Amino acid sequence: MSICMADGDEEGKGDFLKEAKVNLLLLEGQLKGKRFFGGDSIGLVDIAASGLARWLQAFEDISGVDLLTNEEFPALHRWAKAYAGDERAKECLPNMDELVSKFTAVRKKFQAMAEVQK
Repeated sequence: MSICMADGDEEGKGDFLKEAKVNLLLLEGQLKGKRFFGGDSIGLVDIAASGLARWLQAFEDISGVDLLTNEEFPALHRWAKAYAGDERAKECLPNMDELVSKFTAVRKKFQAMAEVQK
């Protein structure tokens, strides 16, 4: 959410991106050679990390920042597609268009509140 709210604040975006990438590298390392965090099937860690597969993508869409790229995080990128594409996981994941719409509305609300406080 920090990156969405850092509208026009390039330094704030840069700080957020550095910290996020360090954390994503930790997860990237745990996926080397595996389809899911626990192996070949979805497990508890995959469910706990499901925000990366759907919510992060929605944040990327509204902020215009690509964080989970195939070039920097190939294992996580592959995992996110596999997780979001899994038939059982799809039943539990929210619709992407609805997420983007809701996050956009929340972002606008927070930006308006910040503008009033200036």
